[in-house]
Amino acid sequence: MMTAVVLAAMLSACDEQHSEAPEQPAPEPAGMTVERGAAAADPVLAETVADVVYTQWGAVRGETITDEAVDASARIFRGVPYAEPPVGELRWQPPQPATAWERVRDATEWADRCPQGDSSMGEGSAISEDCLYLNVVTAAESTDAQLPVMVFFHGGGLTTGTGNSTIYNHPMLPSKGVVLVSVNSRLGPIGYLAHPALTAEAENGGSGNYGTLDLAASLQWVQANIAAFGGDPGNVTIFGESGGGTKTISQMATPLASGLFHKAIVQSGSALVSEQRVTMLDEAEATGERLAEALGVADQDDVLAAMRALSWQDIIAAASSEEVGFRANVVVDGYVIPDTVHNVFRAGNQSDVPLIVGANAGESMLQSSVPLMANLHSATASSPTYVYSFSQLPKTWRDEYCVAFHGLELPYVFGSVPTGVDSPTMLFLSAGGGCTSREPITDAVDMTVSDQASSLWAQFARTGDPSVEGLVQWPAYTEENSQYLNIGAPLEARTGIHESYTPAP
Repeated sequence: MMTAVVLAAMLSACDEQHSEAPEQPAPEPAGMTVERGAAAADPVLAETVADVVYTQWGAVRGETITDEAVDASARIFRGVPYAEPPVGELRWQPPQPATAWERVRDATEWADRCPQGDSSMGEGSAISEDCLYLNVVTAAESTDAQLPVMVFFHGGGLTTGTGNSTIYNHPMLPSKGVVLVSVNSRLGPIGYLAHPALTAEAENGGSGNYGTLDLAASLQWVQANIAAFGGDPGNVTIFGESGGGTKTISQMATPLASGLFHKAIVQSGSALVSEQRVTMLDEAEATGERLAEALGVADQDDVLAAMRALSWQDIIAAASSEEVGFRANVVVDGYVIPDTVHNVFRAGNQSDVPLIVGANAGESMLQSSVPLMANLHSATASSPTYVYSFSQLPKTWRDEYCVAFHGLELPYVFGSVPTGVDSPTMLFLSAGGGCTSREPITDAVDMTVSDQASSLWAQFARTGDPSVEGLVQWPAYTEENSQYLNIGAPLEARTGIHESYTPAP
């Protein structure tokens, strides 16, 4: 598993500051109310999942969120650490175990976003390298509830975004009987930089996959802690959208995550399985050397110390320059990612778990990487493969005759309709579907599709088969039958995933 020198004392003062920070009420999300509860009296006697939960490193206090529009309530725990802050000498190192704390830690505020450029994605403006935190949303009543767990990896092309969003951390999915976890991990050149000196200092002779290692560490945290939130560590589904789909595939491809999850969902993020989506270690190291030159530290006696002394802002700025040309991607280093992802799947060496893969009707990947991934998995895995095309549009955009665009399924799957569809991110992405209105209105049809989509995802997490009795029978996919589910109004099993693509007007 992941090993490296643990520098626990280095950041104890930082962690102490977090643990002793005075409790402040979190901002109230639009359309939802929050309710703070009292601390549990005794971690030994506590059997009820209350507003204070005891993790392996210390107690965290959350709060209750309610969305009356969908009649759903759950407890949310924001900013729970799953690893030590990767700052100073821990920059570009595998994630290290977090430092334990003694006092009850306030978990009602979002943690910082990981270093990135300007983005409309997620909530909270603070950005820092102290960002290895996750959020837990649970409606479990007791620690022995053993509910299926769904771990969400956010999108943003491995470069931007955050798991800190009321779209993702909504009570609807948990109200369907799952425990929901959303993860923040290192991004961009902080998360995916390779360099010959980094490779030389690594125990296993590779570099460039620190974000991938973070995700595996978050899954290890789930194994150790999720039972305290009412979840079953033996029934974990990982899922992600866009760049989060890339992250999901990376966990299917790395042997370091084997056995840490049991099902996977890839939403509009299947391109990593293509033969063209490859970054080899020597190529990534050459980019790292160009970055060191652009930063003016290539000739330093200790180039890594010099690079670690620079600000993350300077690193991101230099990495995005034309002369460096950094592009975030998982790196085929022979250890974390042992071969190209395409080859891993073609050989059947990915995690053999039930898979859902799909995209939205206006995305051309329905004709390329979606069927490619479905074909590879269904041909080499003993576990079933399910494919979907999401076609639903809010009423306003239905009337405009545009098409379901990249990311639109998110508020439906998480149940955050109607507020989620007019978020800044959704409005930005809507142009990709030819939608023009800036004030989309939803109706009862949208609420029904959202309820159905979240039920399908929860059922898959529960059983590995997304079919819901009385709602829809979702057939398993093979290359020969090309069967998929159209997620819209109505839900309908169809044949010919390639033909489901509808170009934007």
